[in-house]
Amino acid sequence: MVRMTDITDLQHPHLPDTENEMSRRYLRMIEQWIPTGIAYFADWPDRPNCGHFFGGCHWYGIETISCAETFAYASTSPEYDEASTGVSRDTLREMAIKGVRYLCFTHDSGPEDCVRPSEGLGRPENCDTKWGERGKGFFRESQCGSTVAGLARICLLLREWIDEETWMMVARVHEDYAARFGDMAPKSGVYTDTQMEENAWTSHGLTSCFLFLSEHEDAADWEATARRWMFSTCAAPQDTKDLGLVGSETARTLTEKIFTALPDYLAENHGMVHPSYTASGLSPLMSVGCLYQVWGRELPPELFWNKRRVYENLKALTDGGGYAQAVQGMDWHYLNIFATIAAHAIAAVYFDDPDAATLERLGLEHAERRQRGNGGRMYDQDLAQQAHDQQDPMIMREVSISGAASLYLLHRLLGPGPSPSPIVEMESRLSGVRHFPHAGFVHHRHPHGQTSFAWRNSIMALPLTREGIYTIAPCSDTWLGTPVVQNRPDSHRLKTVRIAEYDDSFAAALVIDRCQESLRQHVLFASLPDGRALSFEKFTAREDLVLEELNQGFLRITNEHFSHLAPNCRGERVLYRPDGETRYAGWHGETEADDIIDNLSHPPYLNIDNRLGIHFTGNGDTIYHNRHYFNPYRAIADDLTLSRLSGEKPLRAGEEAGRLTALLIPEQAAADTPDTPFEILVAPEDGVGLIAQGYLAAANFGTTQQICTFTTNRTEQLPIFPGTVLETHGNRASYRIPIGGESACLLRATQILNIEGDARIDAISDGALYASSSEHAEVKIAGEDRTHTIGRGEIRRIA
Repeated sequence: MVRMTDITDLQHPHLPDTENEMSRRYLRMIEQWIPTGIAYFADWPDRPNCGHFFGGCHWYGIETISCAETFAYASTSPEYDEASTGVSRDTLREMAIKGVRYLCFTHDSGPEDCVRPSEGLGRPENCDTKWGERGKGFFRESQCGSTVAGLARICLLLREWIDEETWMMVARVHEDYAARFGDMAPKSGVYTDTQMEENAWTSHGLTSCFLFLSEHEDAADWEATARRWMFSTCAAPQDTKDLGLVGSETARTLTEKIFTALPDYLAENHGMVHPSYTASGLSPLMSVGCLYQVWGRELPPELFWNKRRVYENLKALTDGGGYAQAVQGMDWHYLNIFATIAAHAIAAVYFDDPDAATLERLGLEHAERRQRGNGGRMYDQDLAQQAHDQQDPMIMREVSISGAASLYLLHRLLGPGPSPSPIVEMESRLSGVRHFPHAGFVHHRHPHGQTSFAWRNSIMALPLTREGIYTIAPCSDTWLGTPVVQNRPDSHRLKTVRIAEYDDSFAAALVIDRCQESLRQHVLFASLPDGRALSFEKFTAREDLVLEELNQGFLRITNEHFSHLAPNCRGERVLYRPDGETRYAGWHGETEADDIIDNLSHPPYLNIDNRLGIHFTGNGDTIYHNRHYFNPYRAIADDLTLSRLSGEKPLRAGEEAGRLTALLIPEQAAADTPDTPFEILVAPEDGVGLIAQGYLAAANFGTTQQICTFTTNRTEQLPIFPGTVLETHGNRASYRIPIGGESACLLRATQILNIEGDARIDAISDGALYASSSEHAEVKIAGEDRTHTIGRGEIRRIA
């Protein structure tokens, strides 16, 4: 049984008595939100001096600890503005302490008759129960670690106002957590569901145990265990070969066989490579790190293990709104107000990373604007009352104010971090192509945004502008086809994927069997240096089957109304077509009857809101679905499908089910879309070739290397691509390109030639050009600076 003498004798927290640029900005956000928190506070009559927030019945006590910590932090600020909030420091402290007491009484360690209210704002199964989750398994029990640690922070910050009864109740909560996990080994999990997040919050709870109960006889053992959990938060398979020291032990020894990160330092959760859960690997630097800092303790080396490697990935994937790109889709609501701001803040202050400081400020600026537009709330009040995400009513997401509180404490303890990089310099450093073979995607950061192509978990491509997911939402199955075959449930059997990587572009060739291997999917996808993307996809039956539906070219278009983020998120999208334009309003409805579905037939091009131009040709109808009913809510967003085939269609083995060929142009104005050059070359049966203004993307889906011939109508000017042979004959021109089996290439034109007559141009990879004519007529070839006359049967170097 824990005693008062087991509790820390630290009388005052190690907390600077001044604010700084960044802590002050988060403090202002907290102050704007405080009236909302006050409105959702209620006294709990079952025991003296107790109260809860947001109904008191959310998961793991999160609803009350989040708000209680937020109020406690604000009450300690030397710059807290009582006049702007209308709430005194004393009131904030009193509510925070009432929250602590409520959580202690309703915890598993509290009196048996103290349970949470019979009605709350969240899901009903948490009502009339205790939190602490005893007997409900590791996942739910360990997740209480962050709430336990929150109790400790509040107690230390407000020590002089907290009585002995409350101290002892908090001590018993810690003793209970330590009894469950104090000698448990960390968990291992990489594919499908990482254990990164679980190991992070367990290290948080155990750290709180040994610090709060620092005089307990088992405190040293709890600390040793906590440090193992810290290390294992971001442990990768290659760590088993690392003989370097981490503290007093080698990385190999600490790792054992416990892994949470893929070998390329990303995390996979809920069956997808997931930016939110990857970012959770960094969270101990804030949660655990701030506990150590408040207690005045030196940070252990285990806390830092692999964190910088994980962050470098997130940094490269982050868009202009502060969100790391969800390259295989996102299953939580897309626009969490604090995005991955915490990851950038952590990297800024711990790694002294000026790019991270820039990205933190970009995300923070968006959060500040959204909050102002919501009248101080995290989310629009009407939306929060109506919408329900995949787990909870959106009203419960108001407690995400804890994000501002945690970032406030981080910066108050560690300062503002380095001066931010100029955006142009940061983009120069981050631009380029990154290939993540274990995660299963390739990513290109370019001048107009980001483009990714994934072949694991969700087969998709995500073309983002610099506005990121505020414009194109990160929905699973974006862009690439989703077939439905009668009596053949979907499946993914990868045959080959080959990526041709260049410094500022890539081309991918994917061959994969779907729907119990009844359909073969061939994909060529190329991201050009300026962000344009060339895409080809076809499905072919491998057996006799019935195709029920095939959707290709799907994009989810964010259509939120964030008044202070206009003109982008203004609650409207305009779709420009050859025959006119349509304005689609974004709002949250009550039934599917509120939705509008437009069949646009077969337009050759579209432009989405002056933000994304598309030229395309497909077999199916183009559908724009202006959504208003969302179950679950992830964002107010519309669905555009470029090619939809619906209705039963019998196919014989070898018959094609459908294809889509397209050019995407991010950040293109609608006026420029109609005349954008895009050409589909005549290709051999197993090949595809696409040209877009100076670039040629091609693929050979045959199993062996071939010299593929791609033919086009002859024009006055013809681009020359290195490594190819161009032949002109009459009104036709053809390119011969050697391409490996099931491979792709992306070629950049080095010259534009005007050719009069039938000729052959051999373009050598080193830049040399050789021209030859037939035996029957001479040829004139005009380049940029001179004209060459090639005699009959002559071969001449012209460059």
